Amino acid sequence: METGKGKPFRQHKRHSIELRVRYTGPSGAIEQIVGNISLGGLRISGPISDREGDAVVLSLALPHLPAPVRVHGEVVWVEREAGSDLATVGVRFLDLDPTLSVMLGHILRTGLPT
Repeated sequence: METGKGKPFRQHKRHSIELRVRYTGPSGAIEQIVGNISLGGLRISGPISDREGDAVVLSLALPHLPAPVRVHGEVVWVEREAGSDLATVGVRFLDLDPTLSVMLGHILRTGLPT
């Protein structure tokens, strides 16, 4: 578990597996390949102007599923790039159901490709 730059304690191990994620929040929507994800949430970068506490919706493209799965989240920290509209945000999953949690956990542990 680590803190730094005002970020909350991490409760879940981070994995560097790459998953395609669509992030939709108050500032709009972006689609990215995310490489920093855990059972508790993820980090995503792009032209994001959302703030801590904002509600977001994530669509995760998981291997072997015909369609992305939708998860609600909350922005828990934001790092803005000076002089740019780019930011990196940390998002906590709010409604990861047990079946999806098991599936995501397996993907993260085994490193299955997307």
